[in-house]
Amino acid sequence: MFNKLMDVLIPPACLVCATRIEDQKQVLCSDCEAKIAMISSAVCPVCGSEIQKFPCEVCLEEDFAFDSARSLFKYQTPVQELIHQLKYNGYVSPAGYFALPLAEMIEMDENLQDNDYICAVPLHPVRKRERGYNQSDLIAFATAQLVGLPYRNPVSRCVNTLSQTTLNKAHRIKNLNSAFVVKDASEVLGKKIILVDDVFTTGSTLNEIAKTLRSAGAERITAITVARA
Repeated sequence: MFNKLMDVLIPPACLVCATRIEDQKQVLCSDCEAKIAMISSAVCPVCGSEIQKFPCEVCLEEDFAFDSARSLFKYQTPVQELIHQLKYNGYVSPAGYFALPLAEMIEMDENLQDNDYICAVPLHPVRKRERGYNQSDLIAFATAQLVGLPYRNPVSRCVNTLSQTTLNKAHRIKNLNSAFVVKDASEVLGKKIILVDDVFTTGSTLNEIAKTLRSAGAERITAITVARA
């Protein structure tokens, strides 16, 4: 009854264009949803980029520590705006909206099967306190619930680094040096782990965490993200 009353007082609207929608769980109106661009199926088996030729140019420039990476959407309208709403404006409903297709991707891709648990890219405690939550935590937890896998937090961010969004690739890598640490090696040794984040830009954050997990004895690390820049 309270939810129905709130819908009357504050009608749910698309988080991108503000058009009236029937249910806030929809997050997007039908017009905005129709603009979502998926990552094609022709991707590099390692980094997940939409390759135009082989070998993959992205992998030639970077030695990735994760075994493979997959992304759902292209980082453009309306996905870009949804992620911004989730990260900076306090709207958490996009986390559940993104979790459903992520879960479907995991269940449909045989290369994403047989994992021990799902975890998320961690925020530094100061950043998390400022934001109120870790958006990648919300996405990863909801995805784990949908696919029936445990959710863990094996890695912590011990350095409050600069925001990666303002840095070029070289500075991104330097910015993340020694930024992560495994909290309990027994949770990592011999494990097959799915690592979740919102956006794959250069892959430097995911790669640094994968290095940290690998050094603690992880058997396999698969990075999945909502979008790819």
